[in-house]
Amino acid sequence: MFRLVKIELKKMFAKKTIYIFLAIVLVITAVSAYMEKSADKVVNFISGGLEAQMYKSSMEGYDLSDPEQVKYYVEDKTHYDVVVLSQDYKPSTPEYKFINDEMYETVYCLNENEFITKNQEAYNDCKKTYDEQVAFLKNYNWKTHIENEIRRLEEEVSLAKTTNLDENSIKSLKLQIDILKYRLENKIPIDYSGASIALQRYSGAYDEYLQYENEKNLVLYNDKRDKAEAEKEYFIYKYKFDHKLIQNTTRSLEEDTLATGAASIFSYNMFALLFLVLVGGSVVAEEFNKGTIKQLLLKPFTRTKILTSKIIAVLVAFLFFLVVYSLMTVLIYGVTFGGWKSLVSPMIIYDYNTHVVLEHSLILVCLENLLAVLPLYLILLGVSLVFGVITTNNTIATILPVLCTIAADIINAFADKKIFAFLPTMCWDLTQFLHGGLPEFRYSTLPISIGIDCISILILYGIAYYVFRKKNIKNQ
Repeated sequence: MFRLVKIELKKMFAKKTIYIFLAIVLVITAVSAYMEKSADKVVNFISGGLEAQMYKSSMEGYDLSDPEQVKYYVEDKTHYDVVVLSQDYKPSTPEYKFINDEMYETVYCLNENEFITKNQEAYNDCKKTYDEQVAFLKNYNWKTHIENEIRRLEEEVSLAKTTNLDENSIKSLKLQIDILKYRLENKIPIDYSGASIALQRYSGAYDEYLQYENEKNLVLYNDKRDKAEAEKEYFIYKYKFDHKLIQNTTRSLEEDTLATGAASIFSYNMFALLFLVLVGGSVVAEEFNKGTIKQLLLKPFTRTKILTSKIIAVLVAFLFFLVVYSLMTVLIYGVTFGGWKSLVSPMIIYDYNTHVVLEHSLILVCLENLLAVLPLYLILLGVSLVFGVITTNNTIATILPVLCTIAADIINAFADKKIFAFLPTMCWDLTQFLHGGLPEFRYSTLPISIGIDCISILILYGIAYYVFRKKNIKNQ
C-alpha cells in the first residue's frame, strides 16, 4: 500500500496544476495583504476627494424652497462639512476620529439651525461649541481628550443617584472609565487602530452582556444563542483586558493576528476546498481519460487497494496544501504587518459550558479546527470521487462538489423543520459544536451530526469503490 501511495503522490506532484494553483493563491494572499496595508491611503483618497465631490454634487440638486428637500440638504451638507474638516488628517489618526465622532453632531446642529429651524440663538450656542472643538483640534492632544472624558464620566457616576441612573448604566460608565485609564496606561489613543477598536468592542460587548445577564429563562432558541455569543464576546474581551493583551497593532482589527489567520485556514476555507476537489476530481477521472488505468490494473494490486491509495494520496496532498498555505499566509502577513509573537503566544478560547476562557496553543487550535471540518472535506471529496469514477470527467468531478457547497448554503438558509437536522449539509461542519457552542440550527445536535456524517461518508465511498471495481475499462 505504501508503494502505491508513493506512486500516486509522485503523479500528483508532477502535475503543473498544483503549482499553478499555489502560485495563484500566493498572489491573491499577497495582494490582500498589500490592500490591507494600503487601506488608509485608499480611505483617505475616497474620503478626501470622491466623497466630498459626491456630497457637493448632491447638494446642488436640492430645492431649498421645499422644506422636505431642505432636510436632505442639511444631512448631505453635514457629511460634506465633516469630510472637508477631515481632509487634513489621515484616517488612522485620533484627530480624524475626533472629527467624525465628536464634531459631527455639532456640525449638524449648525446646519439644522441655519437652514431648518432658523433659530439664531440655538445656532450661536452650536457655533460656540464648534469654535471650542476647532480650537481643541488645532492643538489636539489625545491624552488631554481622554482625561477630559474620564472627568466627564466620573461626574456622571457621582450624580447617578440624582439622575436616577439604573445599575447597569452605572456599571457601563465605570467600565468606560476603566477602559479610558487603560488607554492612558498603554498609550492607546481613541482612533481606528486595532487596539482602539478592540477596546470599543469590549465596552459594547459588556453592555450587551448586561442586557442578557438577568435573562435566565429564555424561550426562543435564537435568543439563547444570541445570549451565548454575547457572553463569549464579553468574557474573551474581559480576559484580554484583565491580562493586558489588548495592545497597539498595525493590523486593522485587533483579532486579526498571524495566529488567528493561520488557524482559520485549518477551518473551512474556499481555497482548501478548491485544491481538494481539483486533485480529488482528477485522481480517478484522469486515469480513465488518458488510458493509464489499464497499466495500473496490470500491476499486482486489487482495485480496492488502488482506489484506497489514491484517496490516501489526495488527503496527504491536501494536508500538504494546508501547511504550505498557512506558512505562506504567516510569512506574507508577518513581513507586511509584523506580530510574530502571536505565533508562540497562547490563543484565547471560550468554553460555552463552563463560561471560562482557556488558553490553547496554535497547533492545538489548528488540529481542533481541522478535525471539526474534516467531515465536510471528506464528504465533498466523496462526491468528487463518485462522479469522477462514474463520468470519468475531470470538470464534472471538480465542479459538482463546489456546487454542493453553494446549494448547501441555500438549503441551510431556508431550513426550518426538524427533518433538516438529518441533512448532510447541516451536519458536516462540526466547528459550531466546539467547546459546547450552540449550533445555528436549533434541531442540530452533535450525536446526530456525527452519525449523519459517518453514514454519508460510508455511502459515498461505498458507491465509489463499488463502481470502480465494476468499471469496464475495455473502451477506456
